[in-house]
Amino acid sequence: MKGIIDFHCHLDDESFEADRHDIIAQCEAQGFKRLVVVADPFNERSVDTTLMLMDRYPIVSGMCAAHPHAAKDYCHEVEARIEGMIAHKKCIGLGEAGLDYHYSFSDPEVQKRVFARQIELAASHLLPLIIHSRQAEEDVLTLLEEKKFNRPVIFHCYTGSLDHARRIINRGGFLSFSGIITFPKASELRAVLTETPLDRLFIETDAPYLAPVPKRGERNTPIYLPFTVQKAAEFKGVSEEALIEQVQRNFKTVFQTAF
Repeated sequence: MKGIIDFHCHLDDESFEADRHDIIAQCEAQGFKRLVVVADPFNERSVDTTLMLMDRYPIVSGMCAAHPHAAKDYCHEVEARIEGMIAHKKCIGLGEAGLDYHYSFSDPEVQKRVFARQIELAASHLLPLIIHSRQAEEDVLTLLEEKKFNRPVIFHCYTGSLDHARRIINRGGFLSFSGIITFPKASELRAVLTETPLDRLFIETDAPYLAPVPKRGERNTPIYLPFTVQKAAEFKGVSEEALIEQVQRNFKTVFQTAF
């Protein structure tokens, strides 16, 4: 499948230490258009690795923001890493930032404060905002409204309700779908996918997490993205090629960047 964009992957992860360059080479050979690697500003190694990949590979872009899990550890040093990362010409967005009430590794009120600051950073740098939201869509939408955020918003690895999906789309947002749509018990999420307009969706791996069927249980990699593309095209009633081309158009629209 030529032309694929993996909108969200963590090739900085230590699980790729032995083969991340081989994986990117395979993606290049298969005609991938873009790999968007997400840097963790709480981890200096992650940021350095992501910067190296952006500098080395034309198909790699990056993003960076404070993940809600680590909100309790947010500080000036972390924000400085974010600022340094988003200054890079191939850093296309601020993410993943948001709220996570499923795990609540950080206190919800602390998460809200840190997320509010991420919204401010995205606004001041004129960047799209890539959202991590688990069981927190209502508060995420509320904060976006309170901050009057008017840049593009993409909910990565969307797992929320159909009602919240409609509200996100109605306010001009985008949804990104992962390998979860291939899971047998994900019928509700597939219903969300079916209703999401083609011009409002992205496809991602979230590698090394959430490997799609038939690779479920394995370490996920961008190489497995075609399984998710195939399932998404099936439920959207379009060809895989048409879906890939539309995601490319969406990418150009949101990030104002050419391939």
